[in-house]
Amino acid sequence: MSAAKKTLVITLAVLGLLIVLTPIVYARIGTIVYAHRVKVYLTEEMGYARAEIASVKGKWTIKAPPFVVHVKFRDEPEVEYTYFAHAGVIQFSHEISRKGLDQGVTEKSLKHYVPLD
Repeated sequence: MSAAKKTLVITLAVLGLLIVLTPIVYARIGTIVYAHRVKVYLTEEMGYARAEIASVKGKWTIKAPPFVVHVKFRDEPEVEYTYFAHAGVIQFSHEISRKGLDQGVTEKSLKHYVPLD
């Protein structure tokens, strides 16, 4: 194979690799960044102690907005709150698990629910 062909093959391989890896890296970094924004919001602006928060997990979605963050609190393990952190952090929704519903958890009894205005 000539040097020009080798260069072309290597260039195309690197370009193909970049095309494949770019969306994967974008989604992974985005989930980390948005989860961090929500964690900072909860601890610094809302005053939660880190020990009160069971989990903060960023998720990439195909829908708009592309990144959401799911939060669970230790004192409400059967409720998952969804936050958006694009132009400021807002609590968008919540979901009570089947087990939580069976235990009598209702929207009125939620401790961390922030209604949208």
